[in-house]
Amino acid sequence: MQRTKRSFFNVIVTLVTNVVILLTAFMVQRILISTMGSDYNGINGLFTSIISMMSLTDMGIGSAIIYHLYRPAATSDYNTIRSLLRFYRNSYMAISGVVLLIGIVLMFFIPALVGDVVIHESLYLIFGLFMTDCLVSYFLSYKKSLLYAYQMNYILDGVHFVFYLAQNIAQIVVLLYFKSFIVFLLLKTISKCIENIAITIYIRRRYPFASEKKILPLDSEIRSDIIMKVKALLFHRLGKLSVTGGDSLVITGVLGILQMSLYTNYHLILGGITALLNKVFETLTSSVGNFLLDSDKKQRYEVYRKIDFLNFWFFGCAAVVLYTTIQPIIILWVGDQYLFSKITLFFLIINFYQEGMRASVTTFKEAAGIYYTDRFMPLIEAAFNVMISIFFAQRMGIKGVFLGTIISSGIIFFYSYPKYVCIPLFHMSWIQYVKQTVQHFMFTIIAILGVGWFVVWLNIGDSWIAIVASGLVSMLAFHILLLCIYWRSDEMRYFVSVMLKLVIKRRSV
Repeated sequence: MQRTKRSFFNVIVTLVTNVVILLTAFMVQRILISTMGSDYNGINGLFTSIISMMSLTDMGIGSAIIYHLYRPAATSDYNTIRSLLRFYRNSYMAISGVVLLIGIVLMFFIPALVGDVVIHESLYLIFGLFMTDCLVSYFLSYKKSLLYAYQMNYILDGVHFVFYLAQNIAQIVVLLYFKSFIVFLLLKTISKCIENIAITIYIRRRYPFASEKKILPLDSEIRSDIIMKVKALLFHRLGKLSVTGGDSLVITGVLGILQMSLYTNYHLILGGITALLNKVFETLTSSVGNFLLDSDKKQRYEVYRKIDFLNFWFFGCAAVVLYTTIQPIIILWVGDQYLFSKITLFFLIINFYQEGMRASVTTFKEAAGIYYTDRFMPLIEAAFNVMISIFFAQRMGIKGVFLGTIISSGIIFFYSYPKYVCIPLFHMSWIQYVKQTVQHFMFTIIAILGVGWFVVWLNIGDSWIAIVASGLVSMLAFHILLLCIYWRSDEMRYFVSVMLKLVIKRRSV
């Protein structure tokens, strides 16, 4: 299978499986709320966020090792592959120990983090099961890196899809007939463990050289490069997860587990859409990396503007559609008692848009290997986010948490990105960058409010058919506004010409 076809196949499989996984996750969460109650849903969301923050202890070792696996995989350098896999395994063993120690320390703070809840099981037992699930995720997972190196991502996605679907079916049965949250959590851990064993068996059969006992010491130059990359990636992962996980901790700590339960439902939808759209830009990273090798700053700037416009197009449209449809979805999915206010929803959708708009710059940033120079910026953003979110949460409630995240992201958008990425790579002035970013942002705000008012005025209804109709109307209205404002822009004309060429080519076949 050619590299391009394999990449395309990876994207298709990932998108399809992620859509089905997201839909099944909706079903599981709906049944969890109806059978166990909002307190269990809130605890599930809070502990998931905490475990996600703890998983940052992998420090990007996987990403750094996969990067070094590409060349030996292409040249069949099996000695280097085995050395890297052993280094990865040993690193994960050490990481598991660190995670366990952090988890033990956190045990003492669990009651303070959760607050007053009405549940039948021990909070310590529940958190212990979440910890076990986290540790199991490291079990044999280092061998997955080999499939990434050989661009066999679709194998991992397919296997995960099968086990995740089986896990969800089993969890639904347990919730409906036994109403056991403990067994519900155990099923997740068992599924993950069996999944890793199945992938390991496949790798042993497909790549027998990976299981050979003769393993040479890892080259000192490769080891040093991995350590350098890991140091930089640690700051980025720590900052990113502190922002996303920090919101959950602020919501629970300041506002209580009930507000966390509401947020968990919205986050599942918005997080799923973000992950799907980001897959598009992740596939561009390797192509951009090759492009950067033999292009000048003017050419880079032109390509960046196109990718940034595509980023704005996708996430702007998604923001408008979600603003008009997510409330009816929540009502039909879990009930109107789990709704946010309209102003809270507005801040949450703006936060979704801003998070999504990082994709275009991140594509160039990762392709160019820019990690070290801006390593402290994510930590600064995370610190500001926690302080500002707590300040606003105490005065405005949950909408203050999202407002704090929006404000703190300005550090990244208006200082870090232009200074460390756009100016060095594109010779783009700070004014040019800010003008482009603010223009997209203001258009999205106007589109959200304008289209939102228009859909309310139409009074389409709250059934599933009405939700689809509202989504289609919102999408059409967004594109009408987009064409009116951006028709003369070079980026819009470029994408319109590409679509017209595709249509003409298909008709001529």
